[in-house]
Amino acid sequence: MRGATTDHTGVDSYGGKPTRSKLLEIARYFLFIGVVGFGGPLVHIAMMEDDLVGEDSKEWSDEAVFMEGLAICNMLPGPASTQLGIVMGWLRAGTPGALVAGFCFMLPTFLIVVSFSWLYFAYQQVPEVQALFYGINPVVIGLIAGAAWSMARRALADGREHVAFSVLGEEWSVDGLLLAVLAAAVVATALGANPVVQFLFAGVFAVLVYRSAWVRENRRQASLWALVGGIAGLVYALRKRAFDLLGPSARAALEASPVWGVVLALWSNPWIQLFAFMVYTGAFIYGGGLVLIPFIELYVVGEFGWLSAREFVDGIAIGQLSPGPVVMTTAFVGYKLMLDVSGGAVPIAVLGALVATVGAFGPSFAFILGLFPYFARVRENEGVRTALIGVNAAVVGAILGATVTLATESFVDPFTVALAVATFGLFHRGVHAAPLIVGGGALGMAWYFLAP
Repeated sequence: MRGATTDHTGVDSYGGKPTRSKLLEIARYFLFIGVVGFGGPLVHIAMMEDDLVGEDSKEWSDEAVFMEGLAICNMLPGPASTQLGIVMGWLRAGTPGALVAGFCFMLPTFLIVVSFSWLYFAYQQVPEVQALFYGINPVVIGLIAGAAWSMARRALADGREHVAFSVLGEEWSVDGLLLAVLAAAVVATALGANPVVQFLFAGVFAVLVYRSAWVRENRRQASLWALVGGIAGLVYALRKRAFDLLGPSARAALEASPVWGVVLALWSNPWIQLFAFMVYTGAFIYGGGLVLIPFIELYVVGEFGWLSAREFVDGIAIGQLSPGPVVMTTAFVGYKLMLDVSGGAVPIAVLGALVATVGAFGPSFAFILGLFPYFARVRENEGVRTALIGVNAAVVGAILGATVTLATESFVDPFTVALAVATFGLFHRGVHAAPLIVGGGALGMAWYFLAP
């Protein structure tokens, strides 16, 4: 990308120059995409390429710059289409353009998700609403399975040893080792393992297997990194027992420390918990918005108890109904948490949705505006590219593992199972998510009230 191979450390050194007319142009365009961009990231990316790249467009960029930016965004954690929008705004008008592009891209989806969240929690117990989500929930499971199918087809073909076969009219080329990584991630996620740890181990495994010659030639460097990783893994494994491992005198001194009191006071604040968790999630959801699912299922549903499993599936459905990124489901989570904390105060719940959104998307802005040149260089590193082969397979496994748990909440009878299977088939044939969700809700209501 323009400037990517230089020694610049900031984005503004090779971003566009902001003017009032450019910022208004950026705002209008990304509000437009935010409203009409149904169909997910691929649609957003295609629209930006058609409208902003080349001689017959607004000419914000040329094709080579656009493709390089897309490649880097696909490597970064977070929603790739949102990050690409931030990049395009930055190319057009520097940091102000990037901020305007990201804000306007997300604003319509945020308003839609918050509006649906209000309707959902206000009328959640109404039989008609229950009937609606009776049909929507299995559709969401079918959509996730369909997306994971496509992701798996790409991810499993990245290795070396392949078995070729055809399924549903598609040619698959599968690396057995990567299939094992995917299966291990499914099991680990279902058992409650942290997705970040899974991605780390999958990346290390890929380097050891696919770059074994480099590892042997650089044993000292590899051993050092292995030691660092082992210590980090040990610290993570013992994180909940660390306090108990201290002696009685050490525990007493720590509890008496004012720093400890401040830490406990901060962490007990639900606003800080919400924001910190969303920043953590936004910084590690590598592989697209659906990676949000194992993160939220593990912590928000399991450990924190902010949502029930049924509410979480419903929240994903609401996120899928919007034209923007699935990551905006975090606004649903923030709304629900602060609705409970405030005793039902809707303005506080809306503020919670905003805090969750800022936390989840904040890392994307930080990656683009602060670290983009660095990622441009790292992307060419063979070790990183090899590690991502393993990470990609683990990402699909983590999504499927979390989906297995969610499916137990959604599949309540043969009708819901059949609806999920039909959704998978239609989505695989190219039908967009929004009409499938609306249709599933209508069918669910009809079956809920009319079936014997």
